[in-house]
Amino acid sequence: MRIFDAILRGLKDFPDGNVSDIVLGWYGSVVVLKDGRYGLGSVPSAKHLETFEISSLQTRHLLRLSAQELAELLVSPYPQEFAIASAAASALASIKVPGIPLEDFLESLNSKKLYIIGYERPLVLLFNNLNLKPCVLDDLSRRPGVLPSWVGPHLLNDADWLWITCQALRDRQMLSLEKLIKNTKKVVLLGPGVPWLPDVLRAMGINFVAQPRPLQDKAREIFNYIAAGGNYWDHELFSWEVHRL
Repeated sequence: MRIFDAILRGLKDFPDGNVSDIVLGWYGSVVVLKDGRYGLGSVPSAKHLETFEISSLQTRHLLRLSAQELAELLVSPYPQEFAIASAAASALASIKVPGIPLEDFLESLNSKKLYIIGYERPLVLLFNNLNLKPCVLDDLSRRPGVLPSWVGPHLLNDADWLWITCQALRDRQMLSLEKLIKNTKKVVLLGPGVPWLPDVLRAMGINFVAQPRPLQDKAREIFNYIAAGGNYWDHELFSWEVHRL
């Protein structure tokens, strides 16, 4: 649990905030603070849908928490709570500067040993369109090129590039693969919902963070889009960028 402890300690360096709105959609989440800050979060795969069940008392409790208190739910096994916590964490520690457009970043890759932990269909399609042909490790998807996660330790020793989805943080795969991640020279953590804590992320073995950047001055449209079930991949409200740590 050292990873989560380090993230939560890092978030304490940022001013807390009272929450004005929480948006929880099928593919995205948003936490809005009363001082105007807001963050985008990561919603786990719908294949975990049965664990979305939660009592009304717990929901009312969530609505009374501050941003720092919500971020502490990053350790929660419940997708609803993780989705809200990741949005709160990114609201507290947001990336302030533009990064490299994701497609430009991918076009510069020349890798024969490219692995993704956690199946993210739009990302895999983008890789394939660029003829990068990644190998995906995921226990929930049964598709060509997708292997069960237990084979990871046998393959990742010689990985050139390792991409890790936020789901691997929630389901603790990052904990079991921590040593292998640190031994891989080029590791990308895929958002949304990744707080911008460069020192903490570097200590975890992360070299890059890929996140969707929301279009400025379009907050209300973004909230409505996420609430209606939209995702971050196929709308002009977001541009995916890569940030070097």
